[in-house]
Amino acid sequence: MREKAGAEAHAAAGQIPAAQVVERLMALSPVAQHWGMEVVDAARGSVTMAMRVRPDMANTHGACHGGVIFSLADLCFGFAANSYNERTAAAACEIKFLAPGKVGDRLTARSTELWRRGRSAYYDVRIENQDGELIAVMRGQSRKIGGLHIEGEDG
Repeated sequence: MREKAGAEAHAAAGQIPAAQVVERLMALSPVAQHWGMEVVDAARGSVTMAMRVRPDMANTHGACHGGVIFSLADLCFGFAANSYNERTAAAACEIKFLAPGKVGDRLTARSTELWRRGRSAYYDVRIENQDGELIAVMRGQSRKIGGLHIEGEDG
């Protein structure tokens, strides 16, 4: 009986388009809204987001603060991991800062699913500026925590 319930939940999760799930998550993210982040594209296991670096995002060197860049990468990874409509959380993340983002830059983050099996998945996120310069790379591991973001039509 439990297997059937799990299969039904998995089927219901797959009926909701990734873009709809990500739109719901974006609406629930005050960090993304506060920093003007936007979703550019969303598909199962892959999300592209962008933001313009504002003066209030600068560190003491005048470059985009690493915490802001990490937040963009983390949200992009998290939205991709949750795009299947199954609730997941970050289990681990590692970021490498390669070049400074500057005030006025438009940073674009692209997440790519590398591997997904059972309750775990791995994603890579590339963050580039408007000139295609690689600013940072992040690898994230997600873990399913149970439940759906959007219930099925009849649920």
